Amino acid sequence: MFRQLVGLLLLWSTTSFAQDSLVYLSGRIVTGQVDEIGVETVRYRTNSGDASVNVVAEKRELQRVRLKDGQEFVFNGRSSEIQAALVDKRDILSLDVIAPALNHVVVGYERRLGDRTSLNLRAGYIGIAERANYNYDNLWQSKGFLVKAGVKFMLPTNRRRTTVLRAEHPLAGWYLMPELSLSDWDQKRYYYYDPYVGSTFRTVRYTSAALQLVVGRQLMLGERVSFDVHAGLGYGLQWVDGEQQYEGYPYYINRQNYSFSHAFTGSYSPMVVSGGLSFGYLF
Repeated sequence: MFRQLVGLLLLWSTTSFAQDSLVYLSGRIVTGQVDEIGVETVRYRTNSGDASVNVVAEKRELQRVRLKDGQEFVFNGRSSEIQAALVDKRDILSLDVIAPALNHVVVGYERRLGDRTSLNLRAGYIGIAERANYNYDNLWQSKGFLVKAGVKFMLPTNRRRTTVLRAEHPLAGWYLMPELSLSDWDQKRYYYYDPYVGSTFRTVRYTSAALQLVVGRQLMLGERVSFDVHAGLGYGLQWVDGEQQYEGYPYYINRQNYSFSHAFTGSYSPMVVSGGLSFGYLF
């Protein structure tokens, strides 16, 4: 009789305190009472202090639901593994695909700092090719380097519009990035023609710096590939042979409007613009 009484008490305690559990893709586990498992959502009740809270969760946010009687519903078992592996990738190496057409190459490195922020560094070599023709604004007679540094701030996303798991990567989506850029290069320029010596050339050194606000969007094309397109607007300065330029003949504020890392909107304007398109590798 005593054993039967103990068994009944254990059975009562198990059925009284057992709860349903919901496991989210993020790894968060919530216990409560599942009221309905619909086509796209799961409705359940959970306790918050002394109050009971009704919650509606979308199935795409859940890995599985386990009822207190042991029955289990798996929604995104394999997807959760893929999502976890994707989110775990915190670094991106990238290459600008437009830069070679403008006589330079740019390699980028991005490191995730937090859930929605990252450090973005880019470096480039100016002068990957050289041509025989010379003119006043000849990019093909330039040799130098450029560097860029900024911090990305990812903008909030509308989760209801997220249709694929890779779009939920912390570095995927629209972003704003304050960016500092610097470019320094030597340009071989036609100086004058001497009938006894021939054409004479001289080398001019240009240095440009700018501070911009960049807006862009980064997409994850798979578990390893990213695509980034961006444009920036800001202010800059330029030096020629170590001297800052001023307005007035024969000098301009900007002797070279295009500075590889950015471009001035005019010879007499301090405003700069920039843009780029790059593919990256996540690791």
